[in-house]
Amino acid sequence: MGLKLFRCKICGDPYLGSEPPSFCPFCGAPERYMVPAEEYVDRNTVPNLSAKSRENLEKALDLEVKNASFYMCASNCAPDPLSQAMFKALSRTEAEHASLICKILKVAKPEIKPDEKACLKDPKANFAAAHGREERAAAFYSQAAQEATEERVKEVFAALTEVETYHIALDKSRM
Repeated sequence: MGLKLFRCKICGDPYLGSEPPSFCPFCGAPERYMVPAEEYVDRNTVPNLSAKSRENLEKALDLEVKNASFYMCASNCAPDPLSQAMFKALSRTEAEHASLICKILKVAKPEIKPDEKACLKDPKANFAAAHGREERAAAFYSQAAQEATEERVKEVFAALTEVETYHIALDKSRM
């Protein structure tokens, strides 16, 4: 049982393991998006983005940056190691989503810093806020997937819908 190299069809990041992970450790996409590295094709160059797809990708970038900033702050003020780790993992996932969207839009990734105004010092309130953020993101991504005319943009928004839906379940378990 040797190591193999896999790549995520959504974010493109590599993973070394004997088997593909159940979820991409970078963007959170389900296992079906993990492929042997030799089968990976970078599809992030999307020529002639429609105005609607561009608008939705720009909204998605703003949403992901804000959510990553919120989770950074929530991690910094979480009272226990488990909550700190969960918020930190969510921040990294949202930052990875922002990176992916920047690749498609061909723009530089904005700096992501903790947003001290977005999170609260009350962990229950932060979990409730996280739940609301993930619900709004999943609903928006589902709509954006339907509105996209480009296959790659549809695929990305569909995968992000799934990932955010998994986050909703995670938040519910902590509320």
